[in-house]
Amino acid sequence: MAVGGTFSLIHGGHELLFETAFLVADEVEVGLTSDEFAKSTRKIPVAPYFQRKVKLIRFLERFGKPFEIIMITDEFGTAATSERLDGIVVSPETKHNAESINAARKTNGLKALKVFCIRSVKAEDSMPISSTRIMDGEIDRDGHLLRPLRVVVGSVNKVKVDAVRNIFTQAFGLVDVVSIDPGDDLIRQPKDEEVLQGAMKRAENAISVEGADFGVGIEAGLHMNRYMMRRLDVQYCVVIDSSRRTTIGHGPGFEYPPSVLKAVSEGRAVGDVMSELTGIDRIGHKSGSVGYLSDGLIDRTSLTEIAVLMAIIPRMRCELYCEPV
Repeated sequence: MAVGGTFSLIHGGHELLFETAFLVADEVEVGLTSDEFAKSTRKIPVAPYFQRKVKLIRFLERFGKPFEIIMITDEFGTAATSERLDGIVVSPETKHNAESINAARKTNGLKALKVFCIRSVKAEDSMPISSTRIMDGEIDRDGHLLRPLRVVVGSVNKVKVDAVRNIFTQAFGLVDVVSIDPGDDLIRQPKDEEVLQGAMKRAENAISVEGADFGVGIEAGLHMNRYMMRRLDVQYCVVIDSSRRTTIGHGPGFEYPPSVLKAVSEGRAVGDVMSELTGIDRIGHKSGSVGYLSDGLIDRTSLTEIAVLMAIIPRMRCELYCEPV
């Protein structure tokens, strides 16, 4: 089994690479880039070959299986000509190298290597862990950010912003939450598919802000339950990260009084009608309609938190949701 790289800093991505190699093979051949080859492909300083080799040996000994480290001077190493090798382990970022190697092996009359592509190992900001990012002080070797996560919310509604801050802080630790005006192209009283579309637009506007790690869009609206033929107020949350991965979730649904639904069917917005009904100005920016209707058992912040939490579940259990590329 073949594995190749510079391995100047062994990080979480490298660990998964080697764990996979030693899991599927009885013996591993590790191609370690020469100093000249490493310098030609890396923008960051690289430790001398023999220093990297000593550290790599110490790391690989933990697996308790035979391995051999050889110097390579190009991206193919011995993989394109070796008759001993039967497989290669790569990351999504280097999968194309394996394809080129197999093309060369075919030209050389050799059997193609079986390619094992690991999942992309990402840092807390959903971007891949890399030696460059570690050297630049952005992350540590395990992908933990050395700065706050920058979360941009596509809303100036304090209820939404507080809900995002509360959930992201509990899930990811230190966060810097910023709110922006979502723009004036949103539907004032969304229904059905328009609700999710509105959340998506808000998230897309938010992630476009320079330096954003996550863009969050939250939209509430009336969603038709086709079985009961009744409209429920449902709040959707869309989270887009800097790699453009998108996750969604929504909170519980509840019914409005018939008089409110009638007014909405005549073209009015739920918030305006509920403010008139309750005497609470801008009710959606306070405890929300659900706070009034539930007699305080749940408020809009708590309702919104549920939607945000549902949207980030795939990010909290990435090992179950993030498939290999």
